[in-house]
Amino acid sequence: MLKKCSGIILASLMGISLGLSGTAQAKGFQNLSFNGGYTPKHPTVVHVWEPFFKAAEAKFPGKKGLSFHYFATNELFPEGESMNALTDGRVDFGRVRPSLFPGNMNLLSVVEIPGICPSAAVGSVVTQELINEFPEVRAEFPENSLPFTAWASATYQLHTIKPITTLAQMKGLKLIVWDATTLEIVKALGGNPIRMTSPDTYLALSKGMADGVFCPLAPVRSFKISESTRYHLLMNLGVTTFAINVHKTLWEELPQDMRDWQGGLKMALACGKSLDDGAAADTAWMKEQGHEFYALSEEDHAQMLVKLQPFTEKWKTETCRGMDPAVVDKVLKFTRERSEYHSARMNAGAYSR
Repeated sequence: MLKKCSGIILASLMGISLGLSGTAQAKGFQNLSFNGGYTPKHPTVVHVWEPFFKAAEAKFPGKKGLSFHYFATNELFPEGESMNALTDGRVDFGRVRPSLFPGNMNLLSVVEIPGICPSAAVGSVVTQELINEFPEVRAEFPENSLPFTAWASATYQLHTIKPITTLAQMKGLKLIVWDATTLEIVKALGGNPIRMTSPDTYLALSKGMADGVFCPLAPVRSFKISESTRYHLLMNLGVTTFAINVHKTLWEELPQDMRDWQGGLKMALACGKSLDDGAAADTAWMKEQGHEFYALSEEDHAQMLVKLQPFTEKWKTETCRGMDPAVVDKVLKFTRERSEYHSARMNAGAYSR
């Protein structure tokens, strides 16, 4: 596990000034737990959080500064307890995946509707904007916690032990999924989903318990999934959301200059870009290792979209059942508009490094 000195935003990466007024702290905050979920070699850890830790160490050094102890999924507590861990203070900065907790963070799951967001960068910015814009979204987060930053995964692809090149070939395949959203997508496309955590996927595939996994490209190498799955069908099927919240009691104890270092929108964009860039880099590496990549035919792509059309209505009528319909419609409209806006800006190079 990593042990890093940290603060509350990556200033050098985010372009935010470190010139904060006043540096005196009443006490130090050492070894705060930071549960980011990803393995230490994951691109978001390497390119976002590790530089963030170093920048914070430089700003808040010494015994009265900040230091973080980094934890990947299941190292501090089972992933299924992540909401409760934030509430009861078992973690200081904790990651929550809304798709693991259906019925809890329903409004934020709008980002996960297939076809809404085309990339991790766009999905990440839109996710953070939803949190900033709607108190109803913030109200769904774990009790006794406050938003720090949020992001979205790279788009989902199919990674298999044997070549799969068409939708028809997916029928009946035993496919590992990591959350409730992708479980329903795999079912809609004819597969047989097997729900498990991401760290357990490598062992399950190596023992022949499944035919493949439905997940983004970014974690395939870091989780060693690439050792078992050498065939990849590029489907670009939506994203899934993540959030890191801060235990409220800790946050209120932090001095104001530390609290002013929030993660927010610029960290969300950095996380999203790290995932898109990581997916591209790992694709290049896997091609060098002899992996094969396929794309759906236009006919199959059109058929896939038809199969997934009901997901929007399902989100409105089932996921958000019992909520104010006006709020639900407003959230959906906002998400679509912001995704279109940021997609256009992304295509124009506005977010290039």
